[in-house]
Amino acid sequence: MTAPHDVPAARIQRGMAILATTPRPPAGLTPHEVIHRQGRLCVRYYPPSGVRRQTPIVLVPSLINKAYILDLEPGRSLVAALAERGHPTYLVDWGTPEPENGGEDVAATLRMLQRSVDRACRHARAPRAVLFGYCMGGTLATMFAARFPARVAALVTLATPVHFAHGGRFAAFVRDVDTRAAFPLEELVGPDVMKPAFQMLDPVGNVSKYLAIEAASHDARQLARVLVRERWLEENVPLPGAFAAEFVREGYQKDGLVNRTWVIDGEVVDLAKIGVPTLVVTCDRDFITPTAAAAPLAALVGGAGRHVALDTGHIGVVVGGEGPKRFYPLVDGFCREVAP
Repeated sequence: MTAPHDVPAARIQRGMAILATTPRPPAGLTPHEVIHRQGRLCVRYYPPSGVRRQTPIVLVPSLINKAYILDLEPGRSLVAALAERGHPTYLVDWGTPEPENGGEDVAATLRMLQRSVDRACRHARAPRAVLFGYCMGGTLATMFAARFPARVAALVTLATPVHFAHGGRFAAFVRDVDTRAAFPLEELVGPDVMKPAFQMLDPVGNVSKYLAIEAASHDARQLARVLVRERWLEENVPLPGAFAAEFVREGYQKDGLVNRTWVIDGEVVDLAKIGVPTLVVTCDRDFITPTAAAAPLAALVGGAGRHVALDTGHIGVVVGGEGPKRFYPLVDGFCREVAP
């Protein structure tokens, strides 16, 4: 990659101007219907094409991102890819919390996920679902599978932290944070607090971003592709303070899933209770969830665990070339193998 000091300033400035003045393309365009809504939570259903599979797939995104990250653009949409392959596909949309939601902790969030899975199974007329979780959403899906195994036919995690002690730059950043002071329990943690932390994980990321935008500006289609990904990065969602404090404290500071110290509603979250087939996907160029933080899940579950590493990054795995070429077929093939 070109070193920042070797880049003409005019290219960076032009990229900045384009980013500031160009409207963002639409996202979340795959046809669907909302089958459940309660408060800010909703569950979106993407009808399958061709021969319909029996077992639904419930997709669980991170709480800090809009749900459309899994349906970002035509040709780069996980929900569309799975539906086109015959899977009844459901997407959990966490919505945007309001100030009164600041006291919601991980247990409250898992109850929202439980309602989502129940509604998806009822709608699909199936007893169980394949649960797919991405990043923080994968951690929640994993905890759900450990606590409610009867509802889960199989588990797929992507770039999901479980061994938080190996969480890389972010783990080092929050290791000594006073969670009580940093995350007021009855308030929201806004994107303005979280965004600088993620930018510190990749200090030269902005330079690379502006250069990519400038390079793409000569092709309208390519520019639209770059800018729709910017929506992913720009449109973050606030977190309930109680959730943020617990996730940092019990996860990154105490490594509670591996050490079996994370207690939800009086019960220890025991990953060995996950007795279903589990696919753990990691990304070799992921600085948000390093492989060492995600891969151990395959050995910690009580069922058959499989680890697959892809040569891509945290975002590119879903919307880059590896998505339709390798990642989407990987998830489809695993689901066909382990669930009817």
